[in-house]
Amino acid sequence: MKKTIACLSMAVLFAGCFTLHQSEYPQLQMSRVPAGKTITARVSGFDATLTEYIPIYGYETSFVGGGRHGRRGYRHGYMTTVMTETHVPQVRATVAYLQKAQNLMEENGFLLRAEKPDYSVEVAFGGPFVNSGEITAEFMWMLCSVFSAEYSVQNWTAKLKIYDNRTGRLVFSRDYTQKYDYAAWSPLFFIGLAGTDEGTYNYMQNWCLTALTERTIADTTAYLAGQAK
Repeated sequence: MKKTIACLSMAVLFAGCFTLHQSEYPQLQMSRVPAGKTITARVSGFDATLTEYIPIYGYETSFVGGGRHGRRGYRHGYMTTVMTETHVPQVRATVAYLQKAQNLMEENGFLLRAEKPDYSVEVAFGGPFVNSGEITAEFMWMLCSVFSAEYSVQNWTAKLKIYDNRTGRLVFSRDYTQKYDYAAWSPLFFIGLAGTDEGTYNYMQNWCLTALTERTIADTTAYLAGQAK
């Protein structure tokens, strides 16, 4: 018995999760407003929702079969009450990516609180998308590794539009696609992989939308800074 416990303990100890592949985060550089110049803009969009799992606690009474001896003699089963926990998904809107975009603009010298800004910057997210080939890849990773590995992937898009408020004309537009994929392996699937976050829905979504926010703002600052030279 002691030998079995020792073996299980060693298995748990060495059942870590080993990352086989993870998308590299894009390397970006923001452009600053040229010295002595003023550029005013309004930033909008970057709408996104987050899914949180809220624990709901309760109690459940059930009948346990099997006999036992009590003070009143032999009893055939008994009732027991246990605490239960259920996780309910809750979806809420977030302005985190809009705030990040605004902060990046202001940190690089752009003025966002002017009453009549020169430019309007709009970004719309789309996703997540997973094509049929990626779904097949996810399944084959688990099947071929006897459920000791996992492959997770998400694709998100963004549409950037910049308007000249003086004329109302669309002066800059670009489409973006951001993919995140992650592959990991563990000697014990449920112990090693279950504790990782890198392949979860929320992690992949945040990774992609943060990258898209920075990519769109990098191009926005480059374009607007160029107009002031």
